[in-house]
Amino acid sequence: MLLGVCLVGIFTKIMSLRLFKVLFIISSVLIIQSCKKSGCTDPQALNYNVDAEKEDNSCLYEDYDKLSLLTNLADNYIIPSMDAYKSKVANLNIHVDSFIENPSISNLTLLRTNWEDALLNWQDIGFLDFGPSEYILLRKQTNTFPIDTTELNNSISIADWNLEYASSYDSKGLQALDYLLFKPGHTDNQLITYFQNNINAKNYLKALAEDLNQNINYVTDQWVTYREDFINDFEVTQSNFSTNSQGSSISNIINALCLHYEFYVRRGKVGLPLGVFNGFSQLELPELVECYYSGKSTQNLVRSVTSLRKYVNGSSYLNNDNGIGLDDYMDFVTAEQNTQQLSRVIDNQFLAVFEKLNGIYGPLSEEIINNKSQVSQTYQELQQLVPYIKVDMTSALGCLLYTSPSPRDS
Repeated sequence: MLLGVCLVGIFTKIMSLRLFKVLFIISSVLIIQSCKKSGCTDPQALNYNVDAEKEDNSCLYEDYDKLSLLTNLADNYIIPSMDAYKSKVANLNIHVDSFIENPSISNLTLLRTNWEDALLNWQDIGFLDFGPSEYILLRKQTNTFPIDTTELNNSISIADWNLEYASSYDSKGLQALDYLLFKPGHTDNQLITYFQNNINAKNYLKALAEDLNQNINYVTDQWVTYREDFINDFEVTQSNFSTNSQGSSISNIINALCLHYEFYVRRGKVGLPLGVFNGFSQLELPELVECYYSGKSTQNLVRSVTSLRKYVNGSSYLNNDNGIGLDDYMDFVTAEQNTQQLSRVIDNQFLAVFEKLNGIYGPLSEEIINNKSQVSQTYQELQQLVPYIKVDMTSALGCLLYTSPSPRDS
């Protein structure tokens, strides 16, 4: 009995000593840890502390020069491109007046040429759908297609229209002029006779041109004051780091760009008429192309993609000089796609689209039927660009996509 008590006592002393050693080790480790110098341990940070052994989440990073980016986009692309389109629309109005006063083959030819120039210049600004352009839904008012020819002809027949109504958006704009100036079933001489004998058609033609002029004049006038807000519109946090929150200029331009490219270029100009979205049948719908009546669809598709590439790369609208663009922003944040520089991946994909477009020679409505394989390949290259800009670019630049088109938009 006495031996048992002794053994218990010895065991208790041993356990106490072991516990003491464990506690001593733990406390020693904690003391050592607490003695480590805290600070920023990331060598890429502005406040990197070479002596710091313990990260304290205090790292600060260089912010991208968004002021220079937005200034370059505003002064070297947005404003000059809008001014160029405004000038083309002004010329269009002059030739509409000349044609109305004297419907002739020569005046019709000049009017068509100036309409074509205005439409090509429109492709340069169609994706700038934010700020003043968004206020008045400029894209919908300017280039909705396919055009509602029934509504258009009915308006002319009864001499009743109000182009300010939203219900008129698909019977006005540049595509309404495409229909009237290349009216199906009419030779040029018959078209001259149509306007000579139809005062309502003349007035409608005049109203269309004036509406285009009024809208772009409003937008360019607004940019005079909007510019300052645009280039300075980025939220700065308490740590002096700017964000691309919803409603900021960076967020607006990226949302507008992604929506326009995916929905109005890829889908509207190519996918819909190709039949990609036509259910199980995939039946071609060539009548849905832009410029269906004039056959100018392909050149406008090429121009729209060209303009988007220039814009992403920060190129000057007037002389193509390379400036600060979204590509530089992506490089700054070291954005990658499968270990490759994202900006390079995006630009290479633009080039891949152009390579396929070079194999489309005639009006898109005809090429969809006669050269469908090439048009399909073009669509696939257009589609490939969507995740690069809509997913990879937006994620890298910290932007949330919030724009979503309505089913009727095209």
